[in-house]
Amino acid sequence: MKFLLIILTWCTVGVLSDEAQEVWESRQKRVQVPDGKGPSRVSGRIVGGVVADISKFPFQLSLRERGFHICGASVISETWSLTAAHCQSPPSPAEDLTLLGGTNIRSADASGVVFQVDLVVPNPRFNPNTFANDICVLRIDGSFLNHLNVAPIPLADAGMKVPVGSIVTVSGWGLTASNETLAPTLRSVRVPTVSFAYCKTAWAPIYVATTGICAGQKGRDSCNGDSGGPLTLNGTQVGLVSWGDEECGSSYPAIYTFVGNANMRQFIFNNTGV
Repeated sequence: MKFLLIILTWCTVGVLSDEAQEVWESRQKRVQVPDGKGPSRVSGRIVGGVVADISKFPFQLSLRERGFHICGASVISETWSLTAAHCQSPPSPAEDLTLLGGTNIRSADASGVVFQVDLVVPNPRFNPNTFANDICVLRIDGSFLNHLNVAPIPLADAGMKVPVGSIVTVSGWGLTASNETLAPTLRSVRVPTVSFAYCKTAWAPIYVATTGICAGQKGRDSCNGDSGGPLTLNGTQVGLVSWGDEECGSSYPAIYTFVGNANMRQFIFNNTGV
C-alpha cells in the first residue's frame, strides 16, 4: 500500500518558528490509498490568481492558532464564521483561536480586526479519511458587524444547483505554487466548476465524497493555506476549500465542501440559525 499525506494546516517547513512548526505538525494525518494512485499527496490548497482587494472580499477571514495562520474562513452572520472541519480535527481550545478580518495582509494584525473565538463546532460526521462533511462553524465573542471591510456573505440555499462550467471565485493566503511560502497578501482566482462524475473519475480510486463540489483548471487553483476559505458564485458562498492535489495547479480538480448540500446546510442552520 502507498501512503497519502493529508496536510491539514498550511505553513511551510523551513520558514517557520519552532512554535509555528509545532502548530503545523499537529495537523498532519496519513491514510492508506490503493496502489496505482499513490503516492499522490492531497491538501486543502491560490495559484494563477491576483491580489485581492479586501473591500471586495469583506467576508474573508484568517483562522489563527496562537496567532499563526492555519486556514481560511468566512463571516456568515454577526457572530458566526465558517471553515473546514479538517482545520479543527481535533478541535483546538477556543481560547487558542482567533479570526483576523478587515485586511488583506496575512501577518499584520494591526491593520485589521482580531476576533476571539469562543466556540468551535466541527461537523460530528466529518470523516478524516474521505473528507466527507468537511465543515465547521466558529462563534466569536463579540460582533463582526460595524467594522471596516468586515461583513457576512450570503450562503447557498439547500439544494442550490451550480451548473457545470460556472465560474466561481476562491480566495485565501495559501501558497502561490507548490514549493512557495504562504502569500503575504490575500489572493483570489476564478475557476470553472466541473461535473461530479468527471471529478470522481479523475480521482479514482481516491474517493470523492458526495458532500463536495469540484472546480479547477490547469494552472489555476487553490493551494496549501487556503483550506476552509470561501468559494463564491455571484456574491454567494457555495463552497469552502477542502482538498486537492498538493501539486497546486495540476490537471486534477480541487474538491470543495458544497455549502448547498442539504446536510451541510442543515448543519449550519442547526448550529447558527443562518
